[in-house]
Amino acid sequence: MKNYHYIISLFLLSIISCSNDLGSQQLNQSEIVSSKGERIYISTINLGVTGDKQFTVITDKKIMDVKDFDKTNSLKGLDPFIYSFSNDTLNLYFRNSVRYKVPFNTESIKVDYFELNNADYIELYKKTFENKLYHSVPNHNDSGGYPNMLKPPKENSK
Repeated sequence: MKNYHYIISLFLLSIISCSNDLGSQQLNQSEIVSSKGERIYISTINLGVTGDKQFTVITDKKIMDVKDFDKTNSLKGLDPFIYSFSNDTLNLYFRNSVRYKVPFNTESIKVDYFELNNADYIELYKKTFENKLYHSVPNHNDSGGYPNMLKPPKENSK
């Protein structure tokens, strides 16, 4: 009888933990402001027990609640692109192919798309941990961050 309760408890926990209720998920947003004051937002939500199902969208309106997030017009996947913003130009860097286009036009923000091979993408991704010029989606610091990564040992040069 004790095993029966144990199995039922595990079953119920697995059902509850696998639920992808958007209302319980955290919304991450980065605001980009042009020199003329126009705003766009790079927004992400993560679903699943480990948060390994991510959706990203670029909008011209701030998403106020995770329930308003439109998954149908979003890009699915972790680290979908890297971005930089300067001189009213939003640069989107994709690994191997451009998989997303901004679904609206802006008056003062130009959007450029770049395809990078895997090696170049990884080199650029390393720069996102500084959060100065290049940014990940979501930003490392804004999303609670990735754990501090250990640096490889330095080789002694003789």
